[in-house]
Amino acid sequence: MTVFRKIPQNSYCDFIQTAENIPFGKIYPLSLAECRQAGDIYTNGKAVLFHHLCGFGHIAGSADDAFINSIKELMLNGSRRLVLFADNAIAEKFGEEFAVSGRLFFEYRKSTPPEYVLPDGYKLEKLDSGLISQMAGRIVPAFSWESTENFLAGGTGYCVTFEGRPAAWAFSAAVSGREVDIGVETDSAHRRKGLAFIAAAKTIEDILESGRTPVWACHSENTGSAGLAQKLGFCKTAECCVIHKR
Repeated sequence: MTVFRKIPQNSYCDFIQTAENIPFGKIYPLSLAECRQAGDIYTNGKAVLFHHLCGFGHIAGSADDAFINSIKELMLNGSRRLVLFADNAIAEKFGEEFAVSGRLFFEYRKSTPPEYVLPDGYKLEKLDSGLISQMAGRIVPAFSWESTENFLAGGTGYCVTFEGRPAAWAFSAAVSGREVDIGVETDSAHRRKGLAFIAAAKTIEDILESGRTPVWACHSENTGSAGLAQKLGFCKTAECCVIHKR
Protein backbone atom coordinates (compact mmCIF):
# COMPACT_ATOMS: atom_id res chain seq x y z
CA MET A 1 0.00 0.00 0.00
CA THR A 2 1.43 3.36 -1.06
CA VAL A 3 1.76 5.81 1.81
CA PHE A 4 3.20 8.85 0.05
CA ARG A 5 1.58 11.42 -2.21
CA LYS A 6 2.84 13.06 -5.37
CA ILE A 7 3.50 16.79 -5.00
CA PRO A 8 2.04 19.21 -7.59
CA GLN A 9 4.75 20.90 -9.63
CA ASN A 10 3.78 24.38 -8.43
CA SER A 11 4.95 23.30 -4.96
CA TYR A 12 8.32 21.84 -6.01
CA CYS A 13 10.17 24.96 -4.87
CA ASP A 14 9.13 24.15 -1.30
CA PHE A 15 11.61 21.25 -1.42
CA ILE A 16 14.73 23.13 -2.51
CA GLN A 17 16.29 23.14 0.95
CA THR A 18 15.40 19.47 1.41
CA ALA A 19 17.26 18.67 -1.81
CA GLU A 20 20.22 20.82 -0.73
CA ASN A 21 20.66 18.61 2.36
CA ILE A 22 21.13 15.39 0.36
CA PRO A 23 24.81 14.34 0.81
CA PHE A 24 25.48 12.90 -2.67
CA GLY A 25 24.18 13.56 -6.18
CA LYS A 26 21.92 16.36 -5.01
CA ILE A 27 22.01 18.06 -8.40
CA TYR A 28 19.27 15.73 -9.68
CA PRO A 29 16.87 16.45 -6.81
CA LEU A 30 17.70 20.16 -7.09
CA SER A 31 17.00 20.16 -10.82
CA LEU A 32 13.46 19.05 -9.93
CA ALA A 33 12.94 21.34 -6.95
CA GLU A 34 14.16 24.32 -8.98
CA CYS A 35 11.86 23.25 -11.87
CA ARG A 36 14.74 23.08 -14.34
CA GLN A 37 14.07 19.48 -15.40
CA ALA A 38 11.16 17.07 -15.23
CA GLY A 39 10.32 14.39 -12.70
CA ASP A 40 8.21 13.66 -9.63
CA ILE A 41 8.46 14.47 -5.93
CA TYR A 42 6.67 12.33 -3.33
CA THR A 43 6.31 12.80 0.42
CA ASN A 44 4.51 11.42 3.45
CA GLY A 45 5.26 14.53 5.48
CA LYS A 46 8.43 13.12 7.06
CA ALA A 47 10.43 11.77 4.13
CA VAL A 48 10.76 12.84 0.50
CA LEU A 49 11.47 10.88 -2.68
CA PHE A 50 12.84 12.80 -5.67
CA HIS A 51 12.34 10.82 -8.90
CA HIS A 52 14.06 12.46 -11.87
CA LEU A 53 12.86 11.97 -15.46
CA CYS A 54 15.98 9.87 -16.18
CA GLY A 55 14.99 7.43 -13.43
CA PHE A 56 17.42 8.51 -10.71
CA GLY A 57 15.86 8.62 -7.25
CA HIS A 58 17.02 10.18 -3.96
CA ILE A 59 15.52 9.97 -0.46
CA ALA A 60 15.60 12.84 2.02
CA GLY A 61 14.27 13.05 5.55
CA SER A 62 13.26 10.23 7.87
CA ALA A 63 12.11 7.25 5.79
CA ASP A 64 10.30 4.60 7.84
CA ASP A 65 9.52 1.07 6.68
CA ALA A 66 6.18 2.08 5.20
CA PHE A 67 7.84 4.76 3.10
CA ILE A 68 10.52 2.30 1.95
CA ASN A 69 7.85 -0.24 1.04
CA SER A 70 6.11 2.38 -1.11
CA ILE A 71 9.39 2.99 -2.91
CA LYS A 72 9.79 -0.74 -3.47
CA GLU A 73 6.30 -0.85 -4.99
CA LEU A 74 7.18 2.04 -7.30
CA MET A 75 10.44 0.38 -8.32
CA LEU A 76 8.73 -2.93 -9.10
CA ASN A 77 5.48 -1.71 -10.65
CA GLY A 78 5.95 1.92 -11.67
CA SER A 79 5.55 3.11 -15.25
CA ARG A 80 9.20 4.18 -15.53
CA ARG A 81 12.42 3.00 -14.00
CA LEU A 82 13.53 4.05 -10.55
CA VAL A 83 17.20 3.62 -9.66
CA LEU A 84 17.65 4.66 -6.05
CA PHE A 85 20.80 6.31 -4.69
CA ALA A 86 21.02 5.77 -0.94
CA ASP A 87 23.30 5.13 2.02
CA ASN A 88 24.11 1.73 3.48
CA ALA A 89 21.35 1.91 6.10
CA ILE A 90 18.67 2.39 3.45
CA ALA A 91 20.21 -0.26 1.17
CA GLU A 92 19.94 -2.83 3.95
CA LYS A 93 16.15 -2.44 3.89
CA PHE A 94 15.91 -3.84 0.35
CA GLY A 95 15.60 -7.59 -0.12
CA GLU A 96 16.49 -10.20 -2.74
CA GLU A 97 14.23 -8.64 -5.37
CA PHE A 98 16.70 -5.77 -5.61
CA ALA A 99 20.36 -5.49 -6.60
CA VAL A 100 22.79 -3.16 -4.83
CA SER A 101 25.95 -1.71 -6.35
CA GLY A 102 27.85 1.58 -5.96
CA ARG A 103 28.15 5.05 -7.46
CA LEU A 104 31.00 7.58 -7.31
CA PHE A 105 30.67 11.37 -7.30
CA PHE A 106 33.23 13.95 -8.43
CA GLU A 107 33.57 17.74 -8.42
CA TYR A 108 35.71 20.07 -10.53
CA ARG A 109 37.45 22.44 -8.13
CA LYS A 110 39.79 24.28 -10.49
CA SER A 111 39.12 27.77 -11.83
CA THR A 112 40.35 27.03 -15.36
CA PRO A 113 39.28 24.28 -17.79
CA PRO A 114 41.52 21.42 -18.97
CA GLU A 115 43.69 22.01 -22.02
CA TYR A 116 43.27 19.86 -25.11
CA VAL A 117 44.49 19.41 -28.68
CA LEU A 118 41.94 18.57 -31.36
CA PRO A 119 43.19 15.81 -33.72
CA ASP A 120 43.41 16.50 -37.45
CA GLY A 121 40.18 15.88 -39.32
CA TYR A 122 37.92 16.60 -36.35
CA LYS A 123 35.90 19.70 -35.45
CA LEU A 124 34.54 20.88 -32.12
CA GLU A 125 31.01 22.29 -32.27
CA LYS A 126 28.41 23.48 -29.78
CA LEU A 127 25.44 21.14 -29.60
CA ASP A 128 22.41 22.09 -31.68
CA SER A 129 19.27 20.24 -32.75
CA GLY A 130 20.91 18.95 -35.93
CA LEU A 131 23.83 17.34 -34.12
CA ILE A 132 21.60 15.96 -31.37
CA SER A 133 19.34 14.30 -33.95
CA GLN A 134 22.35 12.38 -35.30
CA MET A 135 23.58 11.04 -31.96
CA ALA A 136 23.34 7.31 -31.38
CA GLY A 137 23.88 6.01 -27.85
CA ARG A 138 22.43 5.83 -24.36
CA ILE A 139 24.03 8.95 -22.89
CA VAL A 140 22.38 11.66 -24.96
CA PRO A 141 20.26 14.67 -23.91
CA ALA A 142 17.05 12.61 -24.22
CA PHE A 143 18.37 10.55 -21.28
CA SER A 144 17.48 13.33 -18.85
CA TRP A 145 15.63 16.08 -20.74
CA GLU A 146 11.99 16.07 -21.89
CA SER A 147 12.88 17.38 -25.33
CA THR A 148 15.72 18.76 -27.41
CA GLU A 149 14.10 22.20 -27.13
CA ASN A 150 14.16 22.01 -23.32
CA PHE A 151 17.78 20.93 -23.36
CA LEU A 152 18.89 23.74 -25.67
CA ALA A 153 17.02 26.26 -23.50
CA GLY A 154 18.42 25.05 -20.17
CA GLY A 155 21.53 23.02 -20.87
CA THR A 156 24.82 23.17 -22.69
CA GLY A 157 27.23 20.82 -24.43
CA TYR A 158 29.76 20.25 -27.19
CA CYS A 159 30.33 17.66 -29.86
CA VAL A 160 33.49 16.53 -31.63
CA THR A 161 32.49 15.79 -35.22
CA PHE A 162 34.10 13.89 -38.06
CA GLU A 163 32.94 14.61 -41.60
CA GLY A 164 29.94 16.40 -40.17
CA ARG A 165 28.73 13.59 -37.91
CA PRO A 166 29.00 13.27 -34.10
CA ALA A 167 32.05 11.32 -32.93
CA ALA A 168 31.98 12.20 -29.21
CA TRP A 169 29.94 14.54 -27.06
CA ALA A 170 29.56 15.97 -23.58
CA PHE A 171 26.51 17.77 -22.23
CA SER A 172 24.69 18.89 -19.10
CA ALA A 173 22.77 15.82 -17.97
CA ALA A 174 21.45 17.71 -14.94
CA VAL A 175 21.51 21.37 -13.96
CA SER A 176 20.93 23.42 -10.84
CA GLY A 177 21.64 27.00 -9.95
CA ARG A 178 25.12 26.10 -8.69
CA GLU A 179 26.15 22.88 -10.42
CA VAL A 180 26.06 21.12 -13.79
CA ASP A 181 26.41 17.34 -14.10
CA ILE A 182 28.25 16.23 -17.25
CA GLY A 183 27.30 13.20 -19.35
CA VAL A 184 29.64 11.92 -22.07
CA GLU A 185 29.65 9.33 -24.82
CA THR A 186 31.85 8.40 -27.78
CA ASP A 187 30.72 6.73 -30.99
CA SER A 188 32.22 3.23 -31.21
CA ALA A 189 34.10 4.09 -34.43
CA HIS A 190 36.02 6.93 -32.76
CA ARG A 191 37.03 5.56 -29.36
CA ARG A 192 40.50 5.68 -27.76
CA LYS A 193 41.36 8.99 -29.40
CA GLY A 194 40.70 11.27 -26.42
CA LEU A 195 37.62 12.82 -28.05
CA ALA A 196 35.37 12.55 -24.98
CA PHE A 197 38.07 14.40 -23.01
CA ILE A 198 37.97 17.24 -25.56
CA ALA A 199 34.17 17.53 -25.57
CA ALA A 200 34.08 17.41 -21.77
CA ALA A 201 36.89 19.96 -21.42
CA LYS A 202 35.02 22.44 -23.61
CA THR A 203 31.79 21.79 -21.70
CA ILE A 204 33.66 22.42 -18.43
CA GLU A 205 34.81 25.74 -19.84
CA ASP A 206 31.23 26.68 -20.66
CA ILE A 207 30.02 25.71 -17.17
CA LEU A 208 32.78 27.68 -15.44
CA GLU A 209 31.95 30.74 -17.53
CA SER A 210 28.34 30.47 -16.33
CA GLY A 211 29.57 30.71 -12.73
CA ARG A 212 28.60 27.14 -11.83
CA THR A 213 30.58 24.07 -10.73
CA PRO A 214 30.99 21.06 -13.03
CA VAL A 215 30.21 17.71 -11.36
CA TRP A 216 30.51 14.12 -12.55
CA ALA A 217 29.21 10.73 -11.42
CA CYS A 218 29.50 7.12 -12.57
CA HIS A 219 28.95 3.53 -11.53
CA SER A 220 31.66 2.37 -9.14
CA GLU A 221 32.76 -0.32 -11.62
CA ASN A 222 32.97 2.09 -14.56
CA THR A 223 36.71 2.58 -14.35
CA GLY A 224 36.79 4.27 -17.75
CA SER A 225 34.43 7.05 -16.67
CA ALA A 226 36.11 7.46 -13.28
CA GLY A 227 39.51 7.60 -14.96
CA LEU A 228 38.33 10.21 -17.45
CA ALA A 229 36.92 12.33 -14.62
CA GLN A 230 40.25 12.25 -12.81
CA LYS A 231 42.18 12.95 -16.02
CA LEU A 232 40.01 16.02 -16.57
CA GLY A 233 40.86 17.22 -13.07
CA PHE A 234 37.79 16.18 -11.07
CA CYS A 235 38.14 15.20 -7.41
CA LYS A 236 36.14 12.40 -5.84
CA THR A 237 33.76 13.79 -3.21
CA ALA A 238 31.40 10.96 -2.22
CA GLU A 239 30.06 7.50 -2.95
CA CYS A 240 26.77 5.77 -2.26
CA CYS A 241 24.76 2.62 -2.85
CA VAL A 242 22.72 2.15 -6.03
CA ILE A 243 19.55 0.08 -5.66
CA HIS A 244 17.50 -1.23 -8.58
CA LYS A 245 15.19 -4.12 -9.30
CA ARG A 246 16.78 -7.29 -10.66
